[in-house]
Amino acid sequence: MNRFLAILLVCFPLALAANESNDNTDPKYLENAITLVDGKVTFQQTLEAPSLSKEELYDLFLNWANERFKPSNEKLNQNKVVYTNPQEGEIAAIAEEYIVFSSSALSLDRTRIYYQFFIKTEDGRCDLTMSRIRYWYDENRDGGQHYNAEEWITDKMALNKKKTKLAPICGKFRRETIDLKDKLFEDAAKVIGNIHPAQTPATTLVPAPTVAIESVPSTTPKELQTVTIEKLPANLSELAAAGRITVKANDEEIDMKADNWGGFGKLLTKDVAYTLVDQSRIAVNAAMEHSDNYTISFYPKGQTQPIVVIECKKVTAQKMTAEELKTLNQSADSSKNYTLYIGEILRIQMR
Repeated sequence: MNRFLAILLVCFPLALAANESNDNTDPKYLENAITLVDGKVTFQQTLEAPSLSKEELYDLFLNWANERFKPSNEKLNQNKVVYTNPQEGEIAAIAEEYIVFSSSALSLDRTRIYYQFFIKTEDGRCDLTMSRIRYWYDENRDGGQHYNAEEWITDKMALNKKKTKLAPICGKFRRETIDLKDKLFEDAAKVIGNIHPAQTPATTLVPAPTVAIESVPSTTPKELQTVTIEKLPANLSELAAAGRITVKANDEEIDMKADNWGGFGKLLTKDVAYTLVDQSRIAVNAAMEHSDNYTISFYPKGQTQPIVVIECKKVTAQKMTAEELKTLNQSADSSKNYTLYIGEILRIQMR
């Protein structure tokens, strides 16, 4: 009994310290700590550097990004800078790392976190953005669970009803994600010696409405017309599943499956399209790998002319498992490996 009491006395201060370090009522983690931009969880920060030019800031942050976002080991190999544009002062990186919730000799509670990090430099300032956040939790147990930040760490999911404290499970993801964001922005600020960056909260935006096309009218115009991404039909995936989707690269047009379409996203300020290609499809991968530009076309069922044509400039290609791609396309075959192609959208045409 005395021995047990001694252990309790030793452990109690440690448990108390742990509770204090993981305060579930800290306002830092509560209401309005998470911001949405175009429906995506997004963190933004502006750093002021009046004495530095765009070019000087770009060089500083490129060196920092190349060091910060590099593979740490064989299991975390997706860290990399994937896009640079010195003329526009733009840098984009993708990240994969572990967040550890708790660790002991008997257990390890952690998750993989994936996100995109964007840097935009201008004369005297630098804008930072962290977005497209997702998680792979409990990976060693039956393949684990995959979550998007939008379904897991928002106020609705990660706070109690009164929004006075963090929820038991989702709350720890929210807390650690916010801490990671703060550390990233702090480390970036140190690049220019700016320990107290200017606060620029993200603005919650209402996405522009999309136009759903339930059926193709008989009066479909014969000529393709250039449109903005907001004018695209909301049911492109359904069109691809019911009809055809092709990719044209190096003057070769090849049929693909509906699950090859990964949807749209943002890379810095640019619209991008995601295309998933089964690595066993040698012809498609060869055509994509040897082409800087390619075209994705959507054909409605029974038609020989595409209703939507998307012209892309290849930005990067990343080999990934289907499990890693579940957040882009739930229908991806888990028995296959894919190559994810990210293409900057140059032009969109629609009939």
